[in-house]
Amino acid sequence: MLTGAGALAGAGCSGDDCVEVPETCTPQYEPTFDAVYANTLSASCALGGCHGGTSTTSDLSMGSTADEAYAALSAGYVEPGDPGCSLVVAHLEPGGLGDMPPGDVLSEEERCAVRTWIAEGAKR
Repeated sequence: MLTGAGALAGAGCSGDDCVEVPETCTPQYEPTFDAVYANTLSASCALGGCHGGTSTTSDLSMGSTADEAYAALSAGYVEPGDPGCSLVVAHLEPGGLGDMPPGDVLSEEERCAVRTWIAEGAKR
């Protein structure tokens, strides 16, 4: 469940990239990086997606492994403890910076798992 200081939309952040996120939610799966990578990032974003391997259609390349994805996200795409101001969340939330993945917006429960992982410190 998304709770604590990182749960509130805009808590401690500023900028046009911040989005409102629910104060509470129920994650689809355990909100750890390994689960986020296995269930969401590798399936929808990295492997076979726009952000995988060495050829991408954006500035974010998550490579082809969980370690590469974590390093890429940690380089400015995730604000540990603040999902509302994390670029990855801003791109995943409908009405945010862009509906990702294109044509197949993630369910609220799946987005909740990503947000909760970030709210809990985005640890590896």
